[in-house]
Amino acid sequence: MIGIEDFMKVDLRVAEVLEAAHVEGSDKLLQLTLNVGEAEPRNVFSGIREFYAPEDLKGKLVVMVANLAPRKMRFGISNGMVLAAGNGEGVWVISPETGAKAGDKVS
Repeated sequence: MIGIEDFMKVDLRVAEVLEAAHVEGSDKLLQLTLNVGEAEPRNVFSGIREFYAPEDLKGKLVVMVANLAPRKMRFGISNGMVLAAGNGEGVWVISPETGAKAGDKVS
């Protein structure tokens, strides 16, 4: 269990997928370019390749952890994490309802 103080440290934001592409040399990763309402888009690698085609994600709103420390990976640096739900039969990215926009805080 964690206290509310720890949970409040997590900065969840709405992000728009500007671009999505397969990562050459990886069977699991997609490379996402995300608009998080900042001056520059974010690069995020997500292990959802088995469940999503890149063209199905372009323009989609997702929820991401915006204050996760950058992670150096073999393919580049990932600047956040896209949230998804899974049950062993599939994975579904968490997507806000219509009306949300890139950069909106999720609480």
